[in-house]
Amino acid sequence: MEIIWLIGAIVFAVVEFIVPGLISIWFAISAVATMFFSIAIESILYQGYFFVIVSIVLLFLTRSYCKKIRSQKNDKVDRITGTVVEIKDIDEKGNYVIYLDGKHWLGKSEAPLNIGDKAKILKIEGIKLVLEKEN
Repeated sequence: MEIIWLIGAIVFAVVEFIVPGLISIWFAISAVATMFFSIAIESILYQGYFFVIVSIVLLFLTRSYCKKIRSQKNDKVDRITGTVVEIKDIDEKGNYVIYLDGKHWLGKSEAPLNIGDKAKILKIEGIKLVLEKEN
């Protein structure tokens, strides 16, 4: 039965690499723990219970950590919002090129902007900054 749990752990790990976002990593870890548990306990029913319990415990123990990481990501977005930037270039698709925090960003605006204009960052939509011309 240990081989089944090992195969399950590998499958869950592969799924985690294909679909990132901490979806199945807990199941992979639980399957490894259950693999060792199955050496001592041969009942498939008890192994299944153990797998489910370990998965739930891991999920609840790491939930606060995952929320913390997600809130840190939002803090970075909030820090950028409201910043005034200079339009460095306009690409062939009409996107505004901005240099902010050592990175080049693409921006868009309802009002036309020119190279050298100052613009305020309103929000982020996907990978583009939404800009408003600064007076």
